[in-house]
Amino acid sequence: MREVDCHVSTTFLTDCMYTDYSLHMDTRFIPSEKFNVKVDGGDLALFRFGPKNSGTPVLLIHGVTSTNRAFQLFAQSLIARGFLPYAVDLRGRGDSNQLSAPFGMRAHARDLVAVIDYLGLEKVDVIGHSMGAFVAVALVGLYPDRVSRTTLIDGGIPLPLPPGMTIEEVLPLVLGPALSRLAMKFSTKEEYRNYWKVQPAFNKGWTSALDEYADYDLRGQSPEFHSSTNVDAVIGDNQDMFGESLIVDSLKGLKEEVLFVKAERGLQNEPLGLYPPMVLDYVLPQYPMLKLEIVEDVNHYDILLEATGAEKCAHIIYGDRK
Repeated sequence: MREVDCHVSTTFLTDCMYTDYSLHMDTRFIPSEKFNVKVDGGDLALFRFGPKNSGTPVLLIHGVTSTNRAFQLFAQSLIARGFLPYAVDLRGRGDSNQLSAPFGMRAHARDLVAVIDYLGLEKVDVIGHSMGAFVAVALVGLYPDRVSRTTLIDGGIPLPLPPGMTIEEVLPLVLGPALSRLAMKFSTKEEYRNYWKVQPAFNKGWTSALDEYADYDLRGQSPEFHSSTNVDAVIGDNQDMFGESLIVDSLKGLKEEVLFVKAERGLQNEPLGLYPPMVLDYVLPQYPMLKLEIVEDVNHYDILLEATGAEKCAHIIYGDRK
């Protein structure tokens, strides 16, 4: 495996050097190294969680307005099972936010092939959350020989547009505060944390891992701090999620079983979840290679950003800890 242009985080050393991965903590977990992967238009940021060469690589893909920091707790659960998690910042987000168009699932899939090549791997397990699950579907559809196993976490299955509504009208309803915050400015880091703390998705309590999730996303200078996510990337990507045949064709063309892990509750902790049962009853028969698993008592966010949810999710995918 080729690992160059790396940066060792001193915060990782202080926070995580003595982490016992058999004990799951709800504290921040900083990636141990950052890599710059050459892609069209510049560098894509890639991060490794955990010690070098300590397990089987697995590639993690975050959601539409998220970053690699969404996987802090999930990464600990994977490390405890003998895996070595790598997480990207997708084009237009986090430390990859300088990358411009083209956006969309095809562009993300090409970027991830560059990541797999960079790591010197023929193929790798891929786990995508939310919009990252759509990227995973595009990746396995366009480059099936580069993916050994695919898991979709509360995403990856297109939802039909309501009659008479456009994508632009549906996005605020689906994404809610995650989309509206992209136009907002914040005076301090604490103000941005407080914006997140009151969201119903985090009603199980605020943690240092969530501090890290919010802090890493914040860019700019006071009093005009802002999210790292490029709104043009969000709009471009969601065109594919609702109106592009690539995802449907890729799901219908799956040759091997793909695990679809559904959060019981929704983005704002709604009871029915992002994928209500009646919707799944309609769409799942169209994709016979999808295997549904439901994680109870979690929502779209805390399935990964809360320790119990992250551990449940990892257990469904990979079984017991080593």
